[in-house]
Amino acid sequence: MKTISLFSGCGGMDFGAEAAGAKVIFSNDIDHDSCETLRKYFPEQEVFEGDVAKLETFPAADLVIGGYPCQSFSLGGKRNPEADPRTKLYLHFVRCVRQVQPKYFVAENVSGLKGLKNGAFFKEQLDEFEKLGYRVSEKLVDAKDYGVPQIRKRLIIVGIRKDLEQKFQFPEPTHGIITKNHPNLIPYASHGEAIKDLPLWPKGEFYERPHDPEGHMSWYYMSRNRKKNWDDPAFTVVANWRHITLHPASPTMKLSWSNLKDGFKQRWDFTDHFEHTKSDPTRPVLKVPRRLSWRECARIQTFPNDFEPVGNVESKFQQIGNAVPPLLAQAVFDHLLSGKGLVAYKEKVTNLKIRQLQIELK
Repeated sequence: MKTISLFSGCGGMDFGAEAAGAKVIFSNDIDHDSCETLRKYFPEQEVFEGDVAKLETFPAADLVIGGYPCQSFSLGGKRNPEADPRTKLYLHFVRCVRQVQPKYFVAENVSGLKGLKNGAFFKEQLDEFEKLGYRVSEKLVDAKDYGVPQIRKRLIIVGIRKDLEQKFQFPEPTHGIITKNHPNLIPYASHGEAIKDLPLWPKGEFYERPHDPEGHMSWYYMSRNRKKNWDDPAFTVVANWRHITLHPASPTMKLSWSNLKDGFKQRWDFTDHFEHTKSDPTRPVLKVPRRLSWRECARIQTFPNDFEPVGNVESKFQQIGNAVPPLLAQAVFDHLLSGKGLVAYKEKVTNLKIRQLQIELK
């Protein structure tokens, strides 16, 4: 299935789509390093490097995918979409769908989009897709529920062209806590196990604060618990290398003091305790705690083991942290392209709908 990828980044959705059987023929991003990464791993793609607004035409395709920028909706950002020009970038995704008229489209965004301004910005986007003649399904999914060793909630929007008379149903989670009602779930993936074969101290592959008397961890970094247990999925991999969380072989953290009611932060400090060695004493131990490396973050994001994005270390973290986990993308695309997630749907034509059509024809 010929596929167009917009706002592609370093190719998280592209890896997932191709693993599910799609063929990405065209991709786009404004970031130079991301485009070089795409060229490195998808040499048969046509990669357009630059502002998507400068793209006047798109190639014929049956599927359009993309994660249009989410910073103006992100819980970690300023969340002032009216003042952020990136808020309207989704309209270029809409423009592509309007021109190409693919059978399907799949868009990804942050969880914060759905609740911001009482859902007004999200509804605005859904309305645009409906106007184009697409039946839209949307769901807030968590990557850990599909085998990704990371807690990462994302909003996925899937559109099916209405003439196909189908609707998309999202795949059920494959991973989770086993209960009587869900006896066949696989336990959540351990991020410690996912990275345990990588070097314990990969010099130059993680953020360090040089020559700072405060040490490698700033007061702001120590304002909350940054360590997830070895056997659990990791905290969300972010795009800012300074805020990447700790390697699970680091010592545990404890809450030293908290004064949130007066507007102050908390203070967390390291202990001399290592939770992960209790069940397996052979596991590695980092007596000097450190942040995760970019290579470990790529593994946690489920990129191929040999994946190395183009650019300096900071750029590598940014590309990896902005990406859709390929394994999550693959779960969605598998369900769509195999037909398992497609159910017959014939829209009932009501008198109101007939009147609306008559008005449109006039």
